[in-house]
Amino acid sequence: MIITRNWLEKYLDLNNISNDHIVEALNKLGFEVDSVVDYNKNSNVVGGRIQVVNKIPNTHLNFCLVDTKQDLVDPIVCGAANPVEEGYVAVARPGAKLANGMEIQIREVQGHSSEGMMCSFSELGISEKYLTELEQDEIVMLKLPSEEGYNLIGKEDILTDWGFTDVAFEVDLTLNRSDCLSAYELARELAAFFDRPLLPLLIETTEQLPKYDQDLKIIIDSPEIIKSSAVNVKLQNLDQSLALAKRVWLKINQYCSDIAKPLDDLQIQTTIETGQPIIVYDYHKIKTGLRITTDYENAEFKIAKGDLVILDGDDFVELVGVRVNPNYLVSSTTTEITILALKVNHLLMRRQQRKVGISNINLQRYLKPLSSSTVNFGLSRFLMLLEEHRFLAELSTVNYVREYSEKPVSLAITLTEINALIGHQFNSEQIKNLLTPLGFSVADSGENKFEIISPATRTDIQQKADLIEEIARLYGYDEIIAKPPVVPNLAKKRLASEKTIQNFENFLLNQGFYQAKTYSLVPQTEIEQFNFFNYKKPYQLLSPLSQEHEMMRVSLLNSLLEAGIYNNTRNNNNIKLFTVEKVYVNQGDSYYHGAFIAQNEIINNLVTKEKIDNSFYYMKGLFEGFCAKEGLDLAALDYRLAPASTVYHPYRTSLIYYHNQLLGIIGVIHPQYQKEHDLNPTYFCEFQFDIIFKANHQVVKFQEVSKFTPSSRDISILLKGDQQYGLIKNQIITGVNYLTDVRVIDKYRDPKTMSDEVALTISFTFNNLTHQLTEQEINLEFDKIKEHLTKLKIVIR
Repeated sequence: MIITRNWLEKYLDLNNISNDHIVEALNKLGFEVDSVVDYNKNSNVVGGRIQVVNKIPNTHLNFCLVDTKQDLVDPIVCGAANPVEEGYVAVARPGAKLANGMEIQIREVQGHSSEGMMCSFSELGISEKYLTELEQDEIVMLKLPSEEGYNLIGKEDILTDWGFTDVAFEVDLTLNRSDCLSAYELARELAAFFDRPLLPLLIETTEQLPKYDQDLKIIIDSPEIIKSSAVNVKLQNLDQSLALAKRVWLKINQYCSDIAKPLDDLQIQTTIETGQPIIVYDYHKIKTGLRITTDYENAEFKIAKGDLVILDGDDFVELVGVRVNPNYLVSSTTTEITILALKVNHLLMRRQQRKVGISNINLQRYLKPLSSSTVNFGLSRFLMLLEEHRFLAELSTVNYVREYSEKPVSLAITLTEINALIGHQFNSEQIKNLLTPLGFSVADSGENKFEIISPATRTDIQQKADLIEEIARLYGYDEIIAKPPVVPNLAKKRLASEKTIQNFENFLLNQGFYQAKTYSLVPQTEIEQFNFFNYKKPYQLLSPLSQEHEMMRVSLLNSLLEAGIYNNTRNNNNIKLFTVEKVYVNQGDSYYHGAFIAQNEIINNLVTKEKIDNSFYYMKGLFEGFCAKEGLDLAALDYRLAPASTVYHPYRTSLIYYHNQLLGIIGVIHPQYQKEHDLNPTYFCEFQFDIIFKANHQVVKFQEVSKFTPSSRDISILLKGDQQYGLIKNQIITGVNYLTDVRVIDKYRDPKTMSDEVALTISFTFNNLTHQLTEQEINLEFDKIKEHLTKLKIVIR
């Protein structure tokens, strides 16, 4: 955002306020001044009137005689394309120093003495980026009647009159202060800081203007348009140009002002002053009516569905904020215009801006959540400028195409709350004096209670914390003495969820894992790849630093894999990492996730040659070990084949369900993914803590160890494809006494003869605390197991 000193002085008394004071004020108010550009870098430049222009044969040069109110006219050789007799120019006399670094000397050119120079925009400090093609080859020159121009001859402060002595402050706004994309709102901040009155920004009330009826149809076919107003204006005097000082001001504001397009200049002036972009078309070029929609495609103009466009019937008119069909632009022959002011969903416009990859003064405003109050304010200001420059002949009735009224945010707050959070003792009068100059309505309800209504433009004030932050900002962060808070040393009872998380961390630390803290922002592509838990609405950042960090992640695994890749590329080839962090989704929901990864060998003792490779079952054992420690029912865990993915191996990865709720995912990373990312073979597990938090936790009980000898019985069974051991285990052992342990000790599957079957060998261990079990007692209980298997139609091998 750029604001200039000359513009500020129209609305604010800056006497005895230096440029450094303005910079200091903006920085103290919480903004950041990126740069200050002083255009007053030209010396010994005066006004002049061209008396004679003679072409120098066989060159593009002209020999001119210029009156600067000296005894003799100044002879000047000029290479610009536009010097004409009786034109008024800025003349740099010999010895002058210009903003572009030139130093003017008397010299001879093509046999003619040149005693000075008639200056161009770029020579006076305006960047060529903001000059038209004609202006890049021209001098700054005005054609004026003699009675108006006479006073300019020899005038030493001619550059002040023409706007070339301005100072521009480039201000970096914080994301929440989109209201200050209006220069007037930024001026309001400075007026409050310096405690000086702010003159009103004049707008057109339209009551006194001549009116006419206009039936132009405007259809809004998109919910992305929040508010819209439109009006038609009949024009006059469109052949007049704007004052040079205004065009220079627009160029300093980084807009390429064109002397031939005064309405375009007034549109941009309105946008800069109010923050509201204005759309203008030649009314007589509109054939049927305007329709605003996102349901349109056009290969010629590179428009796809989802882009916000304005149409005339089926004809493309404008990609909002980006480009306009030249057939609808205002020209010197235009007699009537259609004016639109829109409040648009800023998230849609942000996507639109990223797609086209450009930035301009209008788009910068559309991208931010501006108040709906700026729509009619901006439209009224534009009408005022049209009337002020005598372009407005007649006005149609204003068409409020789509109405939207934001209710003012009203907050009840006490002085105690303000002082407690800021750590400073304010009184009621101070609060009023800080907030009132910025348009806040402060009503004292008594007993140090306030009812505060924020201005319509302040979309950032939504809750008490915002209001307290605003008070601290206005008072000045540097003025608040830092005091350490007094926190009583109270014993805090840990929540059950906190204990569960700490148990998980300690469990894996004891298994040789290292804890990692990872970055929460990921690219869009990783949201689709790693959304194992089917979250519907991941968060997208309004202003991401890059496309690599535009989304809040929906899984911890991608971040752990990134850490694994980082370690592997640095020859740390056998890592074991875990993390516990929150995942934020669904516009307000958050869930604790736990994740861990392990690579290659679990044990590799080079001395004893002992080696145990990592496997699915090792990771499964770790997960179930933690679940058992938490008192979960392991029999309720169900492992189901995970759907196909490019991240994990399709046949070595399972979804984990607990009582038919998706708890997590466990498996091995896809070989192709490992190859593409230079990642060693990696096993992983990720789960959602919230299901564990809500589960019934069995109390862990210590049991006496039997002094009698246990006995075991093994049995082999054949399970068909639709039978899962985890689901039938409890049914097999129901009513069986003396059973102390059940475990699968072998698994066999022959792909040739057992394509849809698997053989399991299960060991059942029996014992008793009071006596040694007899063979008869054991066989009786073992027969119950066989009966259950028979009832379940499971083949005993």
